[in-house]
Amino acid sequence: MSTGKIKAAFFDIDGTLAAVKTHMIPESTRKALAALKEKGIYRIISTGRHPLEVEEENILPGLTFDGAIWLTGQFCELDKKCILQNCFLADQLMILKEFLIKNGRSCIFLEKDAMYCNLIDERILKEQAGIGTTVPPVRDIEDLEKREILQAVPFIEEAEEKELLSLLPSCKLTRWGEGVVDFLPGGGGKEQGILAICRAMGITPAEVIAFGDAENDISMLRLAGTGVAMGNGAETVKEAADYVTDPIDQDGIWNALVRFGAI
Repeated sequence: MSTGKIKAAFFDIDGTLAAVKTHMIPESTRKALAALKEKGIYRIISTGRHPLEVEEENILPGLTFDGAIWLTGQFCELDKKCILQNCFLADQLMILKEFLIKNGRSCIFLEKDAMYCNLIDERILKEQAGIGTTVPPVRDIEDLEKREILQAVPFIEEAEEKELLSLLPSCKLTRWGEGVVDFLPGGGGKEQGILAICRAMGITPAEVIAFGDAENDISMLRLAGTGVAMGNGAETVKEAADYVTDPIDQDGIWNALVRFGAI
């Protein structure tokens, strides 16, 4: 844990900034973000979501940020400028496409300016409803390998997860639901987004505080000088963090920022 001056704060969205499914944002969180701005501390989103999703679903109404790590680190912005974009290779997309067809599984595909799925089944409906988000439109994936895909979200079980990783061992996978995972090309992850933003800002991860609640936040919390797990987070996340704050609906973000002298 770093005790130095905090220059940037990174926040997961679901279960951290906003409640899962309802997307309710505590008033104390809004005040905390405003206080960070007054202190000149950069406020950065760090999420597995796509910017289109956040905008169309109005997930963070009334909030502004200085930068964002989108798609679990695949696309990053600082001061509205793209500083990192990491896409799948064509041969990786061929293998993924064949896996999905063979197993008859649905998958969401995320490009910089588009998101869509290959098919709609009960699993995708259940998991998307679980996070309060609509299912994106269906699009044919016959020429998938010709596209710039930043992240895939296959709706698969743990046994299928092992099969997919055996086919594409250089890729990364994190589970965020019973029947769904984030699937990234090698080099992805929220921690890679933090590193890219730190380089662009001229700071080090030791000068960062990061907040999260789920498995895909673990690498980010471990990298940050101060990694904070939400009280409503998974036990594995709490174990990886430097500090466990209160749950989201008990002013968790505000309380931790006060404790570490950021506000």
